[in-house]
Amino acid sequence: MTSTTNKFSLVAEASLDGRLFLARAFVHADTLNQMPREQMDTLYQSIAAIAHKLITMRTADLSDESALRTHIQTAFTLTSLGLEYGSKGDLDRAVQLLHKTRIVKFFQIGNTLMERLLDRARHLLEHAVILPPSRDEERSLGVTHTDLETEGIQIYTQAELEFLKALLIYRTTIRTFQVTIRDTDLSRPLLHLTEVETIDRQLACIEHRCDYVKALPLDNLFMLDPPLSIFPNPIERLTLGLMVNLLLYRQADFQFDEDAREDFHQLAYVEGKVREPFRQQLLDWIAQYLEQAQQPEPVKAYAVSYWDDCLQIEGQAVSLQESQRSEEN
Repeated sequence: MTSTTNKFSLVAEASLDGRLFLARAFVHADTLNQMPREQMDTLYQSIAAIAHKLITMRTADLSDESALRTHIQTAFTLTSLGLEYGSKGDLDRAVQLLHKTRIVKFFQIGNTLMERLLDRARHLLEHAVILPPSRDEERSLGVTHTDLETEGIQIYTQAELEFLKALLIYRTTIRTFQVTIRDTDLSRPLLHLTEVETIDRQLACIEHRCDYVKALPLDNLFMLDPPLSIFPNPIERLTLGLMVNLLLYRQADFQFDEDAREDFHQLAYVEGKVREPFRQQLLDWIAQYLEQAQQPEPVKAYAVSYWDDCLQIEGQAVSLQESQRSEEN
């Protein structure tokens, strides 16, 4: 009885975040005197009912106030996203829709938008990994089990892992789209449809990176020394190895040492900036390779952007080395 009372009191005490489109629509309606207070109260009670249902469906422990508050916030968020989507962000249109449409409809729209993203995030968390060969595959490669690195290689970075995990509880860690997530914020609630659109693009990046990586010749990937799994961004390391080998030795390989990396720097960079002929040569190579591998255009376009981004990041490492050498001299 206490937990049930607690559940209802928490919903009753909850207030709409003023940054939500739904809250702005309520303020707009009130300012224009287009919605009686009684109707606004009814709409709020309808959202409270949605929150009650979410709590009942998704919370095993009704004494967990943190979980209860999360589901209450989710009810507000999904309803707001649905209204923003249905009105195309137009406040006048939103007020009209609130007059003639049941509030649960907006929740359903917002829930559908988010579930599509959540399904993709769950799939990436489970499948965005390169697994070591099976025993049969090892035998076909002519190696023993102890010769191989046995840990799977994540295709997403640690920052992207936090992004995916946050999304599963209707939160985000990014403010802008990034080729690879490098800059993150503390996890915060989703507020606007533009954030949903940014998340959609960001998920597509990780999906395209999976397709790009899995199209590469990965036969000896788990025999690299040191193993890729020790690096914080293994796919960036893999890509750098491929670029080093292509420019220095004209072969598609991933193994390289610091001497080869230094030779690559000397050849491809000047004052931390990649030389344009070599940049274009590498970008053309990956585009042509994925074309031959019959990868779709979005994957090819992403891979080219990803390689370009990796080249810029490596240029920062070159600049740092040059700066350190200058200080030593």
